[in-house]
Amino acid sequence: MSRRVKNLVGTELQKRLGGVDSLVIVDYLGINANDLNKVRAGLRAKNVRLTVAPNAQAVKVLSACGWKDAAKVFVGTNALVYGGDSVVDVVKELVAQAKAVEKLRIKAAVVEGELLDARAAAALANSPNKKELKALIVGQALAPARALTGQIVSPGRKLAAVINALIAKKEKESPPAATAA
Repeated sequence: MSRRVKNLVGTELQKRLGGVDSLVIVDYLGINANDLNKVRAGLRAKNVRLTVAPNAQAVKVLSACGWKDAAKVFVGTNALVYGGDSVVDVVKELVAQAKAVEKLRIKAAVVEGELLDARAAAALANSPNKKELKALIVGQALAPARALTGQIVSPGRKLAAVINALIAKKEKESPPAATAA
């Protein structure tokens, strides 16, 4: 590949990864083109992109983005997977795709500048995504207020129940008033 083509590939890759804060590096060795296209289509449906780039170009671009540790992973066949709402969603989708295409293997992930090995990257699939975490935090933040509200309202409920029971008892004891004809 000529220097000019390498520069173009590097520029395009840098443009694609410009706003990305996390990505997953996968090994696609032994996957035929049809299966790889199916994986790409499944990822694209989740707004996730899979990009294959020469290792030297990928290392150069990732180093320029501040992810120098990722260079250790680029041996053999590699593809960069990025996009989606969060890296957890990307890993979950990759794990689902790996069940259909057995040779697809997660090699590593870069999460907000931190390099995770294959085991830690795959463990992200069991983690809640950003949306679920936000809901969990909000639920925990509201729990004390919900408990306090229940305790404040509880005596009033009990009093209302006692009054209703007393009214029902009095209605049963007193005979119905005679209707004037």
